Amino acid sequence: PAFATDDARAIIEDELGGAPGAAALVRSLGDAPVAAASLGQVYRGRLEDGTEVALKVQRPGIVRTIALDMVLIRDVVAPLASAFGLPGDLVATAEEWGRGFVNELDYAAEAANGEAFTASLRGSALESAVFAPAVVDWASRGRVLTTEWVDGERLDRCSAPDDVPRLCSLAMNTYLEMMLGEGTLHCDPHPGNLLRTTDGRLCILDWGLVAEIK
Repeated sequence: PAFATDDARAIIEDELGGAPGAAALVRSLGDAPVAAASLGQVYRGRLEDGTEVALKVQRPGIVRTIALDMVLIRDVVAPLASAFGLPGDLVATAEEWGRGFVNELDYAAEAANGEAFTASLRGSALESAVFAPAVVDWASRGRVLTTEWVDGERLDRCSAPDDVPRLCSLAMNTYLEMMLGEGTLHCDPHPGNLLRTTDGRLCILDWGLVAEIK
């Protein structure tokens, strides 16, 4: 469920401080988010110049919640599961999960991941066909991420289903280029993070979990 919008406004104000335009951005938020998930929620807002943006705000207290969960999994559940014969290094697996969750909570790193992807596309055959939302740098911090608002439809709810195979092929080409060409990989390609835009391009959302391929 969504958390209170007043709490979201307080987090935005705390993160952005006295940045010019921050007060107007907070005032532009609606009373409810457009989407809510386990780690945060997204609002539709507007900059002072009228540009529409998406604001991703981290759920209050989520760092402590995840830290407690991971300690219990690593120190209690994993040893019990091993004692009952479940194979593998379960403690190491839990530690890797924990690193992934912690990385997802750093919205500054998420912004950098999206911008790095955009930079990697410049001059390539994919540049005009696929993109990550542009980051609004001054309005992005560790717990708040502001990007351009992208009008689009999830691939599993697309009003142009005949175009979905083309976009899936484009997505596969893009992910192979990430992995083999750049040595990175966006690790959360579920249908909600893959949008068909109004002009038929592919937008990849949510760059919080990106793996490095050595």
